[in-house]
Amino acid sequence: MLVLFFAFYCLYAGVFFLIVPWTRIWTLNPLLHSNLSIGLLADNPFVRGFVSGIGLLHLILCVREFARLLRQRRGSRAQ
Repeated sequence: MLVLFFAFYCLYAGVFFLIVPWTRIWTLNPLLHSNLSIGLLADNPFVRGFVSGIGLLHLILCVREFARLLRQRRGSRAQ
């Protein structure tokens, strides 16, 4: 059950981190723009791409966990 929860967390976090850096939510975030230097860093396309890359890693983990769950279920049915 815990593995299933982790897989769904990775799915949610992956989609979130993949999409949000390129939306208005990211550009209007008061936490990111409370300091001028952090705001300039957050608007950098490299930082946005880095955060999206973290989202992609989460999605890869999600697929691996779901595949592992399917293999376990198929293995338990075959016995």
